Amino acid sequence: MAPSWIQPRSSGLEIVGDDGGYRETFVAPRGDQVLVGNKLSELLPALSSAGMPASIDPFGVTHLVDTGFVPLPNTEFRDIYRVTSGDSIVATSVAGRVHAEVKSDYPWLPAKSREDESPSTARLHELIVASTERQLDSCGGSGLLMMSSGKDSVALAIALAEAGRAIPCFTFKSSPTDNEHRVAAEFCQRLGLEHTTVEMPRDPTVVRHHLTNFFENSPAPSGDHAAIPMIAAVAASGVAAGGIIDGGGNDAWMGYVADRAKRFKQRYRIRNRRLADLVARTVRVDSPVNYLARSIAGATLPGRSLRHHETRRFYPDAINSDDYWYDLSKGLEDRDLMDVMTLALIRQTEGARSNLKVRLVAESLDMAALLPFCDGELANYYFHLPAAARLDESTRTNKMLLRQLLKEKVGYDPSEIGVGYFSFDGISFLQENTDFVREEILSCEMWEPAIEPMLTKWLAGLHRRPYIWHVLVPLFMVSGWHNHSRFLAR
Repeated sequence: MAPSWIQPRSSGLEIVGDDGGYRETFVAPRGDQVLVGNKLSELLPALSSAGMPASIDPFGVTHLVDTGFVPLPNTEFRDIYRVTSGDSIVATSVAGRVHAEVKSDYPWLPAKSREDESPSTARLHELIVASTERQLDSCGGSGLLMMSSGKDSVALAIALAEAGRAIPCFTFKSSPTDNEHRVAAEFCQRLGLEHTTVEMPRDPTVVRHHLTNFFENSPAPSGDHAAIPMIAAVAASGVAAGGIIDGGGNDAWMGYVADRAKRFKQRYRIRNRRLADLVARTVRVDSPVNYLARSIAGATLPGRSLRHHETRRFYPDAINSDDYWYDLSKGLEDRDLMDVMTLALIRQTEGARSNLKVRLVAESLDMAALLPFCDGELANYYFHLPAAARLDESTRTNKMLLRQLLKEKVGYDPSEIGVGYFSFDGISFLQENTDFVREEILSCEMWEPAIEPMLTKWLAGLHRRPYIWHVLVPLFMVSGWHNHSRFLAR
C-alpha cells in the first residue's frame, strides 16, 4: 500500500510534501518510471542499481558555491527533486516517459494565518514535548541535543527535562569571547540535564579525519557554515547512535520580522538589472554593495556570495544563479517585505540549508535528524495564533508566545542573553587547516586551474578581508564531497 503522501490521480501520481518539513521526499523521474524515497542516501544507490546513476547538476553546484544551498525543490543532481513544505510533484506518463510537474503553494505566508487559535503557553509546551518525544522514540529514545543559548534549543531542553528524557546537551564554543556555552550550561544545571562544551579540534589530523568521514558518507554537500562545527561537536560528544536533536525549522511558521539591515537592502538596492549586473561585476565579493546589486528576493539572502563572473572563472559549467532569484522576484515588487522574506529567505534557508545540514550530518554518522519544531500539529497551532502572539512588528520581535513560555519556565530574558545561535569562527578554521582546505579544493575535478590563484589570494588575504571565509567554506565543502562521497558514480 502506498503511503498517504503518494496520491493516485487520473493522469498519474501526485507526491505531496510534508508541510511541517520533518519528512523529506525525493522524486526521480527516469524513463517510464518514477523512483521515490525519503532519503537521498537510499535513492542514489537505487538509481545506480537500476542502471540510471544520478549525474551532478551545474544548477545545484553553482548555487551551492554562490549562496551555500540549492533552492528547493532542486537538488545537486539532475532531475532529482526534494519535495518538502508546500511542494508537490505530479508524475504523468507521456508517450511512455514519465513527466514531472513541480507545484508549490507555500503554506506559511503571513497572510494565510487564520489567527483563530487561542494563545496558551501550556498548549504550546504540550505540543513541543509531544513532538520531541515522538521523534526520539522513532530512533530508540537516545541521542543528543545541539544546544545554543537561543530560544529554540532552550525550549527543547525544557521539553526533554519535563518528559524525563536524560538526553545529553552539547554546546559548541566558537571563540574565546563566546559565552553562549556558559548560559546553556546554567540552563541545563537548573533543568537537571547533562551539559558539555565542545570546541573545534586544534589538531589538523583530527579535523581531517572527521570531515573526510563526512565527505565520504554524506549523499550531498552542505554549504551551511554551521555544518563543520556540528560535525566536530557530534564527534566530540561520543554519542554514536540515536538522533541529533536540533531546534531549527520554526522560523517558517513562527514568523520572521525584517530587521533594519534587511529593510535598508530592499530600499536602496539597484532596481535596474543591467546596472545591477554591472555593479556585481565591479565590486568585490566582500563589499557591502554586493547586497545592493541583487534582486528583491536575492537581497533577503544571508552572506555576500560569489557572482557569476567570479564562479565561471573556475567552474566552466556555472550558470548565472542571479537569474533564478530575479525570476522568483517577478510579481513580488508590490508584496510586503515579510512575504518576500518568507518565500525567498525562510522557505529556502530553513529547508534547503539549515535543516538539511542536520540531516546530512546525521546520515553521515548513521544517526537520525530530529527536528521537533518541524511538526505539522505544532506548526499549525502556532501559525494560526493571532498576529500579536507571534510577532511584534514595532520592536521587530518574533516568537512572542514562545518567549512568554520560556520566561514562565526558566525566567528566560532574551534582552539580557542576546541572540544565541550556533556560531563558527570560520577564519580560525581556515587558518588552522589551510593545507587540508587547499588540497580538497585544488584536487576537485570540477574546477579549472584558475581556481588556484584565486584560492591563494583569498587565503592570503583573510586577515584583510575576513568575510571571504563565507565564500571559502562552501567551496571547500562542495569540493570535499565531490572528491570523496561514496554516493557519486566514479
